[in-house]
Amino acid sequence: MKQLIILRHGKAEQDTMAKDDYDRVLTDRGRKNADAMGSYILKRFGTPNLILSSSARRAHETAILAARQIGYPEDEIQTDQNLYFAPSRWILNVLSKLTDDVESCLYVGHNPGVTDLINDLGVRLDNLPTCSAVCFEFNVDSWSDISVERANFRWLKLAREL
Repeated sequence: MKQLIILRHGKAEQDTMAKDDYDRVLTDRGRKNADAMGSYILKRFGTPNLILSSSARRAHETAILAARQIGYPEDEIQTDQNLYFAPSRWILNVLSKLTDDVESCLYVGHNPGVTDLINDLGVRLDNLPTCSAVCFEFNVDSWSDISVERANFRWLKLAREL
């Protein structure tokens, strides 16, 4: 069985012409929510085998803060620049290439890709708010076999509920 937690990055500073979108940092609220969501994931799920994140600063910062609460080594977080604003099909493609020894993955990314992915996996959601998470299980032995048909929704936690 493979388990996937999809986490949208925390609230980031406003997009301005003075700073590249890729380099936007988390706000105080974004950092607080990332800590709280990390604690929630640890209590609800435990420690995932892998944390995979977009390499954009706000996503990577969210992954680091959550990892600290979860007890996951910060230096083992994997980042991928191709996951910056990746569409759902691209995210699934990246996940399908994970090694089979990884049983569980926390993926930290961006909208609209994360919301689209959740919808593609069968949960109707207009918008996954910042620093909110959704968990799915797949009754497969290999990440290459994950699919919409094999997705089982487990839980949804909104940051505002923490």
